[in-house]
Amino acid sequence: MTRPRPFSQEWIDYYIPSTVQWDATGFPDISGAVMRNLVRVSADRPYGITDPEVLDVYEGLSTYKRMSELRREPIPGNYDLQHLRRIHHHLFQDVYPWAGELRTAPRDWPMVKLGPDVQAYRNGIRNPPEIPHRYFAAKEVRGYGTAVLDRMAAKNHLRGLDRETFVDELTKVWARINYVHPFREGNTRAQFAFFTQLSADAGYSFDTARFQPVEANLPQESSLVGDLREQFVWGRFEYMQTGETTLLRETIDAAVVVTAPQHDPAESTPGRSYDLSAVRTATAGHPRPIGRMLLGKTEGGESVEAGGPDRSHSSGTGYEL
Repeated sequence: MTRPRPFSQEWIDYYIPSTVQWDATGFPDISGAVMRNLVRVSADRPYGITDPEVLDVYEGLSTYKRMSELRREPIPGNYDLQHLRRIHHHLFQDVYPWAGELRTAPRDWPMVKLGPDVQAYRNGIRNPPEIPHRYFAAKEVRGYGTAVLDRMAAKNHLRGLDRETFVDELTKVWARINYVHPFREGNTRAQFAFFTQLSADAGYSFDTARFQPVEANLPQESSLVGDLREQFVWGRFEYMQTGETTLLRETIDAAVVVTAPQHDPAESTPGRSYDLSAVRTATAGHPRPIGRMLLGKTEGGESVEAGGPDRSHSSGTGYEL
């Protein structure tokens, strides 16, 4: 008798049971699965709606509304992991029961998503393939997420820095917390709200309007990729692939503007203005998760170690978590 293949049950638990299909060996197929949600919950629909397109539209409208609330009245806090969780909860409280909760899966191996092979592009391949990019295993999220933001707190939440140093430090902390990927979904939207507020408290404005798509006849933001939104996506993947922050820093540098007076982050006030449609654009089109992640393997069949992403890169990179 063939033994069923192992998989991440914690990952399956994010989905509505009736939308998960199972093969003859007892292995789940989540290609058409819908995440448990809070939309139109009833006795007949205890896990929310099962139409993925309707859920996607509702999520977009709801988070747009909640983001606008944060623009008017930011959530006060100390820019630690708890503060980031509160922001995530506010954004997704109408959509997912796990809003604000740290990711629970995959517990013992990295979460994997497909994204561009940025290193191949830099080596001359004009149309690079997608490759697996690994985030931290869920069991490591709390420890490393706390460490990343505690390091920023030790630098006075980046206050009192000149613009160049601020951009350097913001790039590193943004790359690191994205690498940890604390939440099941909605990481980028929570990051935008979190770092826009932090920037204002440090005396800078993060101009999210720059992330709108550019017209085809306008100059590109970067010689490597197209508009700033695309550069932002590629920059984060480049960091995860190589530890380099050059492309991500160029992106953040293009959006940071000197504006606001500095004050205590625990006394956050309104005025953290950002272009909501641009945030929606910048966070759209998330990379596809790899189904074989359920097995702790990549799409090519290679094992994804339980120890998480490779953090053995040189001390000069952002891998210094």
